[in-house]
Amino acid sequence: MKVLRSLFIFIFCLLLFNQLKAQDIISSIPGAIKTANASAIAKNFDKRVDITIDENADNYSSEQAEMILKSFLGKFSSRDFSIVHKGVSKDGAQYIIGSLKTNAGSYRTYVYIKKSDGVNYTQEIRFEKE
Repeated sequence: MKVLRSLFIFIFCLLLFNQLKAQDIISSIPGAIKTANASAIAKNFDKRVDITIDENADNYSSEQAEMILKSFLGKFSSRDFSIVHKGVSKDGAQYIIGSLKTNAGSYRTYVYIKKSDGVNYTQEIRFEKE
């Protein structure tokens, strides 16, 4: 009975830790976007990441995606980011929808985070001009 109870507690803690890790990714994104800290966002990238900026969309290696994100965010002299909505899809993937306000206009922002091999990774980021 003690073994079963210990196993249950271990599994519960493991699931809780994974959930907190995904929340940590989500909570770090607004500040990183506001400060144009592409490396802070990229530390959670999957091996390949879908990046969409306006009409330009492609799948990049994590290193290429970081450079593209850095270039995009760096071209604005002022940035403010707020989360409009966040949630979990049926398959357990997490997402945030936000609003990036810059000196050059506003962008609706989508970030998609999915678990792969037990680890949460950012797999897609989209910036669409509003």
